[in-house]
Amino acid sequence: MIKDLKTSTQKKAGFKIDNYNTSRRLSDIICIETGITLSYNTLRRFFGVVKSVKPSNHTLDTLAMFNGYSNYTDFTRNFHLNNRWEEEFKLASLMQDSEKELLLYVEENLHKNRNFVLKLAQIVRELMLVKNYTLLLQLFSLEKMTFDHFNFDDVAYFGNCTGILLKTLDSESLDLQKLLLNDNFLNLIITIYVDYNHLNSYYGKWLNRIEKNTQRKDLKQFCRGVLNLKMYLNNQSQDHFFKLTPDSSFHPILKGRIISQELFYKSKNVSKILKNYHQQIQGNREIDYYFELITTAIITRNFEVMTWISEKIDAKTNYNNYYKFEHYEQYGLMIMLLFVHHKDLKSLQLWQKTITFDNFPRNYQILMQQYVNILKYHTSKSNRTYFKNKYNEVAKKFYPSFFNAAYLNNYFKS
Repeated sequence: MIKDLKTSTQKKAGFKIDNYNTSRRLSDIICIETGITLSYNTLRRFFGVVKSVKPSNHTLDTLAMFNGYSNYTDFTRNFHLNNRWEEEFKLASLMQDSEKELLLYVEENLHKNRNFVLKLAQIVRELMLVKNYTLLLQLFSLEKMTFDHFNFDDVAYFGNCTGILLKTLDSESLDLQKLLLNDNFLNLIITIYVDYNHLNSYYGKWLNRIEKNTQRKDLKQFCRGVLNLKMYLNNQSQDHFFKLTPDSSFHPILKGRIISQELFYKSKNVSKILKNYHQQIQGNREIDYYFELITTAIITRNFEVMTWISEKIDAKTNYNNYYKFEHYEQYGLMIMLLFVHHKDLKSLQLWQKTITFDNFPRNYQILMQQYVNILKYHTSKSNRTYFKNKYNEVAKKFYPSFFNAAYLNNYFKS
């Protein structure tokens, strides 16, 4: 049964556990979903990444709980039985037959067990696919669906799992237009799954609509920041850019997005601006405050700002939150680009052993992979043509006027 437990765990996680990074990633996910800490070293031994030992009862029980069972004994008894799907059949029936009971089911179960966020994502995805915007609006109008009721890790998971289906929605539907102004829908999906792949289509169109109609200060600033990025990637004049206004009440990631606009404006006093920003967040060394600055510094090729960020973030970041692990992957890419710029090949090689480029936030993957292509094009000894072709292949459909040959060839030039 231990072999079945290994297989089931890897299937649920969605990746194979075969190295340090995947073991650490699984450790973070298990902690998020069960609230129990299982160290990455324990997982490395369990999956045979390093020399294995007989797993403890604690290890077996925790992995069984991660797979939806009460403990390892429950797993061994019920793994092959059909009755473990009873809850899934009940949910499918509710979604088909009773909208009122479905809402009641969500209200009764949400936030009682963290695993219910998985079912909530399943429900919302199904409603998106069948375009039931009326029921979606009712669901997101529930008091328990407010942002403050959720752990941010759960928000990150939920937003990214459902956000990938945003492009399937009917943008002309009047019911959808009401949903687009629902605070909970905005907080849990629109602002979490920022669809950089479709800024020139549905997502950019929605942001323009939200920016014009919302009364919320934070939403206006969020929309304007992402729309500025859209204009930057389309090589539009800075005369058209929005000016953003910070507020002490904003989320750290939004604060970072607002300060990062200075890189688009090419402000002459950026050092002073960053110094003031650092003083405002003094004592908060969380990577959240720097995430959008990291992304924007990479896009704008601002190595001065990359250097400044590298001095502010501890390389031994704590991964208590899974989404921070994804943010750290972005930081790792920035550091490696910085090392190439400084011709520090020794440090570059050390970092190449720890960063896999498999863990970017889902909505950033294509954007960041372009910079992985740039990095590898400039550092590869034998595959430069391969990475140049990969870069050009993406550029054909992804901001071709921005990701041109000159940008690739001159990325590390001051």
